[in-house]
Amino acid sequence: MTIKMRQILLMMTAMLLTCCSKESDVNAQEAQTPADGKVLVAYFSFTSNTKAYAEKIAQMTGGDLYEIVPEVAYGSENSNYYDETTRAYKEQYNTGGEQRPAINATLENASQYDVVFLGSPIWYGRSPRVILTFLDKYGFLGKTVIPFVTSAASGITKVNEELPSTYPNINWKEGRRLNGISDADLRTWVEGFVSSTTAINETINRQSSRSNNIYLLDGRQLSKAQDISSLKRGIYIIDGKKTIIQ
Repeated sequence: MTIKMRQILLMMTAMLLTCCSKESDVNAQEAQTPADGKVLVAYFSFTSNTKAYAEKIAQMTGGDLYEIVPEVAYGSENSNYYDETTRAYKEQYNTGGEQRPAINATLENASQYDVVFLGSPIWYGRSPRVILTFLDKYGFLGKTVIPFVTSAASGITKVNEELPSTYPNINWKEGRRLNGISDADLRTWVEGFVSSTTAINETINRQSSRSNNIYLLDGRQLSKAQDISSLKRGIYIIDGKKTIIQ
């Protein structure tokens, strides 16, 4: 092979590699959830199970925590699964119940959020209808929304099917049932959507002040109010902010 032929082959190989690299970069950008966007963790909880996971996700992301509250609370009788006389049954099976039960619409400036973790129990295989009321009210058009659910037995398949089909203009990510998940696995799952969980909101030198809301990055809360000046150097979540102690 002549020197000229070798030069031509080398040039063609370089062009091909550059092309492939650009295509990979584009694909990666299309697949990535906004990393620096503001996060909302919104949830409806009937027995406090969903609330517990919502609080952990908010701590891990530094996101705003918001409870979806029905105007008329669900009574304990709604725990009687397959009791056709309960409000939950009627709503979920559309046998006379409200398909969009009213909620206390107190969320301000919903458009500021780029990523929404949306939590609820599973009722009769699907999201409670108050979740649909919430989505109707605030829209989240073009935003990234990740469902998370709690249930003793039901899977999340119908939730992952119903919500995207009902609200196709939202950028849905596949949700997950969180019962029994460890804090470490929860953090790994959350960081798959929001890489900004490692970002620092605040850097402070050691100072004398106390806080009841100090968490490690694995989601564990320090058990007692502590003087910030006594903390070891490192990264913590203090009062909802990711903070580096120098």
